[in-house]
Amino acid sequence: MRKVLLGTICIMFTISLYGQQNALMKEQKQMIGEFSGHFPTKDNTYLRARDTPENRAKAADYLADRIKQIGLVPQRNRYRFRNLNPLIDVLFSPFRGENIYTIIPATNSSDQHIVLGAHYDSELNCPGAIDNGTGSTLIYSVGRMLSGLDTREMNLIIVFFDQEEEDLVGSQAFADWLTDEKLNVHSVHTFDMVGWDEDGNREMELELPTTYLENVYSEKAREMDIPLYVTKINSTDHHSFRQAGFDAIGINEAYGKRDTTPFKDTPQDTYETVNFEYLAGSTQYVFEVIKEIINGDD
Repeated sequence: MRKVLLGTICIMFTISLYGQQNALMKEQKQMIGEFSGHFPTKDNTYLRARDTPENRAKAADYLADRIKQIGLVPQRNRYRFRNLNPLIDVLFSPFRGENIYTIIPATNSSDQHIVLGAHYDSELNCPGAIDNGTGSTLIYSVGRMLSGLDTREMNLIIVFFDQEEEDLVGSQAFADWLTDEKLNVHSVHTFDMVGWDEDGNREMELELPTTYLENVYSEKAREMDIPLYVTKINSTDHHSFRQAGFDAIGINEAYGKRDTTPFKDTPQDTYETVNFEYLAGSTQYVFEVIKEIINGDD
């Protein structure tokens, strides 16, 4: 009788996990489909690319609406960012854009914040399904799941960066905002391309982690049987926060090992090329890591 009961419990648990994974994949397919122009948005328009100021503004509005759909409050970090050489401002307009973010408050009193970020812009005429529809969708799903926890010992900021493709301007602006607001930031985690896994091994890349962040990601990866490796790549948004003095890490598909989308920055970076099973598994992994940090940090 006991064996039958245990077997029944195991089957029910497996079915529950399978159902959760399918629901997550359904959510992520819909969001990336809309975000890359594969499906129309709810107002029956298509986001073909997130490249020009006009297209980026439409994408920002889309993300703000998405945040509202899960019961959170979207906020806009608008910025005007000068070119590196002031003389260039005479010839060209300074960078302008807006980061879209939301704050998920701690359930207990805390002044600490964890930042999860991903850029939402794309190169010219590029649908940007993997770069970086996948990173944006991952943090959206993780934010939704974290907002449903009964206990959060730290505040969470979910932020979608503008203009990563233009010298990391959006993340630099947000790092400046965090500094100006004098927020107590525990760590910053940025995600750029999490949708390609040609060899099927579920491997992920950690970019320039602190010792603490490397340890917590590695421990959870061992529990979930996810291969990891560490690189010194600093060419995406986590670099902006490290430069500003924050503990930061970049996480993505195996870019350094070239198990990464060959369609980056091209019109072929489309919905059909996304490995949604890999994205959903990576999302669940990141959720477990961040959940442990916010509720188990010493």
